[in-house]
Amino acid sequence: MTDNKIAFFGVKSWERPIIEKEIINLDACGVGIFEEELQDGLELAKNYDIISTFIYSKADKEILDKLPNLKMIATRSTGVDHIDSEECKKRKIVVANVPTYGSNTVAEYAMALILAVSKNIVEAHQAVEEDEFSPEGLTGIDLYEKTIGIVGLGKIGTNVAKMAQGFGMKIMAVEKFPDEKVVKKHKVKLVNLEALLREADIVTLHVPAVKETYHLINRNNIKLMKAGSVLVNTSRGAVVESEAIIWALNKGILRGVGLDVVEEEDKVESMSMIMSQRPTKEDLQDVLSYHMLRDRDDVVFTPHNAANTEEAIARIIKTTIESIKDFCKEN
Repeated sequence: MTDNKIAFFGVKSWERPIIEKEIINLDACGVGIFEEELQDGLELAKNYDIISTFIYSKADKEILDKLPNLKMIATRSTGVDHIDSEECKKRKIVVANVPTYGSNTVAEYAMALILAVSKNIVEAHQAVEEDEFSPEGLTGIDLYEKTIGIVGLGKIGTNVAKMAQGFGMKIMAVEKFPDEKVVKKHKVKLVNLEALLREADIVTLHVPAVKETYHLINRNNIKLMKAGSVLVNTSRGAVVESEAIIWALNKGILRGVGLDVVEEEDKVESMSMIMSQRPTKEDLQDVLSYHMLRDRDDVVFTPHNAANTEEAIARIIKTTIESIKDFCKEN
């Protein structure tokens, strides 16, 4: 049995039974499972050597200062932008992520958003609910022979290319380190971002949230997109400037948008706490942008749900626990 105490933070109700089933394999001297995010449960967290979090749990220097016994952070995500990795390295805290868990899952969701926007599926459903059984005003567009622009041709982007090929779409992509086999197999035209925005009918984003991708799509370059094009984001909210989306929709540059993530989602998650304090001008602007996007008929908006399938969650938990087990064996 390992001497390490292990805690899972930010656990959702649907994750708990999977974690409870898998932790039997940990053989730890103590395991905690908590709904609280790390920053909200520091009094609990300081009793543990290893913690597992999701993206809404912040592990910056201020948080780490309050966890002097911490040895490992195992995030249940691919991205690690919610963790100060450099600070962890200084403190010899091991950071583990889940490199691959939903490359097909998120790709399927991206295609679902593309279809929902291009076919006006959500509006059509709402019309029927309101007893308006008519296709008036619900005309969509074909995907066949349209050009899809994939920003990030990694595992998820590759799966999107595969699916788009099945729809008979033309495929272009932006990728710093392209896999030539993928490019050839799926007939991908490699271009720079400006060319992709100018030529693509549908743009879908599949890049991590890092310094280089912050506001990758912004007010300056969104104006390059074709009139009547579609934008889909299932990556991270900060990759797209929310105000740019609103502007492009108002100008008719975008016919519709599919969003599973927005840059304001962290603040929306903790909105009651923010509003109980003294919100800044930036806080209020973020809340306004969120509501302006949420309330539009030309935006299909979902709550960071792309990887939320039974199979993907099971893969995430299993990989996370395997990472913890490996660490415990070596320490």
